[in-house]
Amino acid sequence: MRIAQTMPAKKGMRGWGRVRLLPSKRYQAAYVGPDGLVHKAHATFTAKLDAEGWLAAERRRIEQGTWSPPGQRAVAALTFGHYAERWFTETTGRHKPRTRDLNRGYLDRVILPTFANLELEGLNVQMVRTWFASLDARPTRNANAYSLLRTILNQALDDELIQVNPCRIKRAAVKVRVVEPIALSAGEVRALSAAMSIERWRALVLVAGFSGLRWGELAALRRSDVVLTDSECSVTVARAVVRRTGEFVIGRPKSHAALRTVPLPSALREALEDHLELYALPGRNGLVFPSVGGTVAHENVVRPHLKKAAAKIGHQSFRFHDLRHTAATMFAQAGATLADHMTLMGHTSAAMSARYTHSTASRNRELVENMWSD
Repeated sequence: MRIAQTMPAKKGMRGWGRVRLLPSKRYQAAYVGPDGLVHKAHATFTAKLDAEGWLAAERRRIEQGTWSPPGQRAVAALTFGHYAERWFTETTGRHKPRTRDLNRGYLDRVILPTFANLELEGLNVQMVRTWFASLDARPTRNANAYSLLRTILNQALDDELIQVNPCRIKRAAVKVRVVEPIALSAGEVRALSAAMSIERWRALVLVAGFSGLRWGELAALRRSDVVLTDSECSVTVARAVVRRTGEFVIGRPKSHAALRTVPLPSALREALEDHLELYALPGRNGLVFPSVGGTVAHENVVRPHLKKAAAKIGHQSFRFHDLRHTAATMFAQAGATLADHMTLMGHTSAAMSARYTHSTASRNRELVENMWSD
């Protein structure tokens, strides 16, 4: 048996064999065997040390005369289920807890029942098409599950475990609205607020309708986040509430773009001052919109009162999230540019990463002042 050759030395090379960092941040190990061919480990490694350990074991096989090409050895096929679990574990520090909860649900209830025991290398486009066509008519869930499957297989592609990503269904990850949102006018937002049977939620409706804050952002607002002066009326989003395993968790908003200060029409100042005096919890860290019991408010508590108030002004199917859509529509109608709009709403997009340079505080102030009038 010939002595193993040393692969040409270059960046990332060892004295014998090669360890390469892949785009997926995993390590690939390879070497030139006694047969003169390049042999790679059948899987990639999380740690460089593990890749080096594999190379050391291969060299011992050669020195002991027990070597055979790795591809000819009996190796258990890597299943999608095994790889998906490994991907899920590795994303612990990259994804927020709420995102991980959602991904876990999509894996367990939608993806793994079909793909768990299938060989990763054996997945093809037809398998993915058949699976997607078999899903129940739940557009948003299906789009999210498909997107997750595609993400996991993209990493497998980066790890060079598959030759091509079989997730190639056009527009499968596009979310289709089941219910069309309702956009109110400024006058309707004020009428909706006045129609709320519980007074403590009237200011909440006004802030939501003229700021576009998400429910979780509104529920997490503290007194220190509200500025009410002669020259400024605004709220700053510094945190958000999510519900996990039956408990409220207050943390950072869903994205960096969500960290923002949103100006409000100055005509809201008096209503907010009255609300803070009557209903907000004391102290700088006191919640602005707490529940009656003094804890984080749940949307389910407000929803029935909102629906009744909306029905009074002629909108039977109005939802709380429609207040965010209302603000977004009014921003656009007031003349907001795309950059203005993205900044005020806290949206994020890699394709428009430079949008913030085109939006200024004075511009936002002018926009929200114009929103108050019909």
